[in-house]
Amino acid sequence: MKTIVFGGAFDPPHLEHRRLTSFCCKALGAERIVIVPTYLPPHKSGGFLSFEHRARLVELAFEGVVDNVVVDTIEYDRANEGYEHNYSSDVLPLLKAKYGDIVYLIGGDSLEYFDTWHKPEEIVKVCPIAVVGRKGYDDIAGKIACLKSKFGGEFIPIDFEGRAVASSTIKAQLLLGNKPEDISQNVYEYIIANRLADKYTPWLEKLKSYQSAELYNHTENVVLRAVHLNSVHNLKQNYNKVFESALLHDNAKERPSLDGLNIPDDSIGTPVMHQFLGAEKAIRDFGVTDKDVFDAIRVHTTACKDMSILQKLIYTADSTSYDRQYHPIPDLRMIGDEDFDEGFKAVLKFTYDKLVKKGNPIYPLTLEAVEHYLK
Repeated sequence: MKTIVFGGAFDPPHLEHRRLTSFCCKALGAERIVIVPTYLPPHKSGGFLSFEHRARLVELAFEGVVDNVVVDTIEYDRANEGYEHNYSSDVLPLLKAKYGDIVYLIGGDSLEYFDTWHKPEEIVKVCPIAVVGRKGYDDIAGKIACLKSKFGGEFIPIDFEGRAVASSTIKAQLLLGNKPEDISQNVYEYIIANRLADKYTPWLEKLKSYQSAELYNHTENVVLRAVHLNSVHNLKQNYNKVFESALLHDNAKERPSLDGLNIPDDSIGTPVMHQFLGAEKAIRDFGVTDKDVFDAIRVHTTACKDMSILQKLIYTADSTSYDRQYHPIPDLRMIGDEDFDEGFKAVLKFTYDKLVKKGNPIYPLTLEAVEHYLK
């Protein structure tokens, strides 16, 4: 029985996973698909769901793709047996011994970095590797030719271009209390029934009481933009820190009372006051204890010199959030999507030039950032 092996974090599984595997089963004539949820994927940060929940969601998400769908917990089992790693070169031989005639299914994004995997020369000896296209990875044939000349083996290109669906964005939508378009109804109902996305519900309720509908919409769009940039550029910033910083960045914008909190005197009454006040109120009103989150909120409007990646991320996400459609923000978004650092600098330059043109006073931290990053 020809069997497709498909691994991933599935955190959570989404409709594109199902569409891809359904297409590939038909294209390869496979009668069985073995889904292998990763246990502790080293390339991910800030896991959303436990392995047990992910395994159950995979069962729901892939139900009916073919008559024979198996969820194999081999990575979880090996971890409990004391194995530190679950490299494909280690796991695939075990799956082949278990299921026989297997084909390993990967995406074009994985193919791009295949030669950096652990023992790729051993992987190609185990079974054929089927490769499906993914937006942004166009030269599948060229990469396959290069890998075959380097390692040998059999690579099977599948004429399918997957849509760019990001689990990081799906997680953000769920944590924001919204239903993502890209997960099935049964997956969504399981997550809601088991309260798997309730972590920030108290924060959301409080924030909605502090913000107008327009500002709250902006906040949601900054969250989505921040997690997107973190994911697409593999910035490896902790997911919860990104989410929390973006969610709370404007928490004080519509409540400017100082309340005796300690903020710089030269910011009081200026357009940048809310960043300093927001950092302090994030501690007082939301219980934030993480210094990285505090620091990211505190400079999200002005920027500063020697910024951390998280600070740059929130600064850029705020200025290029999806609700901002006026010129030249869409162009700045495109730059940021192509190159994170260039996007950050483009936003900083645009902001500085706008302030100069208007003749507005420029806060010292912004001048320091311009001197540091642009000159």
